[in-house]
Amino acid sequence: MDSPGSSDAGTGLRVDTTGCAVDDLVYCGAVQVAADSAEPWDGIVERAVTEGWLGVEALSGLPGSIADVTLANASAYGQSVSDAVVSVRTWDRSVDRQRTFAAVECGFGPGTSRFTERLADGSLRYDVREVTLLLKQGDLTAPIRDDALAVRLGVTSGQRVPLTRVRRAVLAD
Repeated sequence: MDSPGSSDAGTGLRVDTTGCAVDDLVYCGAVQVAADSAEPWDGIVERAVTEGWLGVEALSGLPGSIADVTLANASAYGQSVSDAVVSVRTWDRSVDRQRTFAAVECGFGPGTSRFTERLADGSLRYDVREVTLLLKQGDLTAPIRDDALAVRLGVTSGQRVPLTRVRRAVLAD
């Protein structure tokens, strides 16, 4: 188990598993994962599934980094990256300074976020530096909301299944 704020050797991840500390803003039973922008997205999902952190398992196999999927608010099988984002730390090129946005400030919409804003020269205004996710702990998914995924899994919509089963089904695509 990782200690609060610990870094995994060789990765750009910091994992806080304290969950229910009295002075912690994380609700009980959750893990906070801060990932450097270049961290491969599917590596994060694989780690989440292996560790029993739910909320991103249906997003298995998406290409790119955590910055890429956050910028695009990638979605698949009833899950969106925005469902797990707590905050996004950026470099704001328009004012040459760092800015951190809480999830509600990220302007997430289907296939987009505030981080797709462009400057007059066509470059992106925000350089995503770090994304922090909040993932519940458990062995089973939240109730399956996507009918196509439910069919693929051989369950009815609303059922819960092991995280590993969802990852295998999604990657079998």
